[in-house]
Amino acid sequence: MNSKTNTMLTFTAAVFTFASSGKIRHLIFRKIKQLVFVLLLSFSCFSGYELKAQLRYKVLFLGNSYTGVNNLPQLIHDVALSAGDTLVFDSNTPGGYTLVNHSLDANSKNKIMNGGWDYVVIQGQSQEPIINLNQFNGGASALYELIKQYNSCAVTMPYMTWGRKNGDASNCPYFPVMCTYLGMDTTLRDRYLDLTASLNGEVSPVSVVWSYLRKNYPGIELYQTDESHPSAAGSYAAACCFYTSLFKKDPSLITFDFGLNATDASIIRNAAKSQVFDSLLEWDFKKLPIADIAYQVGSGSNELIFHASGQGIRQNYFWSFGDGETSSIQDPTHSYLADGMYTVSLTTTNCDLQGLHSSFTDTIIQFCSHTPTVYTTLPWLCNLDTLWTQAADTYQWFAYGIPLPETNQYLADYAQYNISGFSVLSALNGCTELSALFTESAEWSGYYFDVLGDPCIGDTVAFAVLHINGFLSGLESILWFKNDTLLPLMTNEDTLWIAASGIYECKVIDPNSICPLDTTSYIIDFSCGVVGIEEKTQELFWMIIPNPASEAITIKFTKHPIQEQIQIYSATGSMVRSIKASAQIMKLDIGDLPGGLYYLRLRKNKLPALKFVKL
Repeated sequence: MNSKTNTMLTFTAAVFTFASSGKIRHLIFRKIKQLVFVLLLSFSCFSGYELKAQLRYKVLFLGNSYTGVNNLPQLIHDVALSAGDTLVFDSNTPGGYTLVNHSLDANSKNKIMNGGWDYVVIQGQSQEPIINLNQFNGGASALYELIKQYNSCAVTMPYMTWGRKNGDASNCPYFPVMCTYLGMDTTLRDRYLDLTASLNGEVSPVSVVWSYLRKNYPGIELYQTDESHPSAAGSYAAACCFYTSLFKKDPSLITFDFGLNATDASIIRNAAKSQVFDSLLEWDFKKLPIADIAYQVGSGSNELIFHASGQGIRQNYFWSFGDGETSSIQDPTHSYLADGMYTVSLTTTNCDLQGLHSSFTDTIIQFCSHTPTVYTTLPWLCNLDTLWTQAADTYQWFAYGIPLPETNQYLADYAQYNISGFSVLSALNGCTELSALFTESAEWSGYYFDVLGDPCIGDTVAFAVLHINGFLSGLESILWFKNDTLLPLMTNEDTLWIAASGIYECKVIDPNSICPLDTTSYIIDFSCGVVGIEEKTQELFWMIIPNPASEAITIKFTKHPIQEQIQIYSATGSMVRSIKASAQIMKLDIGDLPGGLYYLRLRKNKLPALKFVKL
């Protein structure tokens, strides 16, 4: 009795839901965030709100020596404290560690599971994103899942590292982008940006600050003598970048110089301001939830199966079905007690440091009385039977939920689908409903037999079986007929060897089936003969299996053969092989023979020759 006559999507003005493409949606989202940021600044000017108000964040650092050198977490703490903010931190930074190492490391995992983190900073091995991208992304993904499990609102922040001062000479032959600083740095930047987007996180773009300083202030040495690890100035640049990324504040507020001369320290802080603070949205890849409702008609009375199909990161769901009932699962099933019009709404949410983000949408659904039912002309499902339903405007038949080509009121000869479960979706006066699944008394016979080879003397009629419950059980009765006359000696044989023309028929009686007896017939004409080789019409006592064949044939004698030679002739009458007949059943290898028609005869015996085809 379910149906949808109209769908209407409405969106609240305070929630951002977009139907445009992902790229356009992303641009719109960034513009909105820019507007909000500008409004916040404006509000601070008129209300006396202090952007310098103290903030306190808990941050976990998971990295290696790039994070451990100069104790970067402590340095960020000191930088933040000088600006009036508090960083509570913990870290695990073993030298050379990859993100996979951290995902498997008990210490790192325990620190994540302690919970309560606002940010978790993850830093891969300095060459890892280029040398082994799959490992890099896989390790990050594993960490992200664990972070979200124990810190639902925490932000995952990748630490964007830099290219080596003069590239990586050792890996240059294998990864050309690593031959120069620029190639290595650019590739690392792209890999970290892609990673951040996949993690719905924020990135600390340290390499961007380093690149700016290298280009504009080459006198500030960012590297240690190994041309890889950060100097004191390099770590200070990273700390200023992290302060800006974490606290979203102007690094000009920082007064701690880390022992650097005042000029260099000021230059580094201004670099962090111009490259990070002035474009904060460029480094924020968090996605707002976007709610969208999809549903399909169920088989119960007034039943709908809902799907939360919107984009973005959604952590929580709240459904209101318009009849007072609600649900908090992602894809609920709901049945209405009466016909009518209902407004179904969905609210999805996620959270981060900026608070709870929500998205809302609703859909109007109408129901009216229409209950299709599947009927059958017989009390069983057998070959050539017909299913049907009540008259309606449109029809769509299904076999276990898979749409069938049939779109009429009647489904004839459904045995072809080899399935016993059918349903129909029909619409009447704008009301659409799916019937219950019809499987009652389902049975299948499907017996048939077929002819192997050309219908000439010595060919085989093989009886094959198709049955929904498997092959022959041994309880069936198999009857062979020639010209409507029962061949009693062939009862319950699944193979019939014939030596005369006629109309042959096979019937099967299955005690486990309630379906009528299936019959199939073949007209066999032995008018074809063997050219150039003597043929007699006496009874056969030998046969070839299979025929045609590609690699080997089996010769079967009805009684033990006389000790003599079996000869194989080509179609032109030339003998190509002679084999001694030594057993009642013999297997001959024919894989080396060219494809074509061949004849088999006994050298002394005057029986007719047998033919076979080599594929």
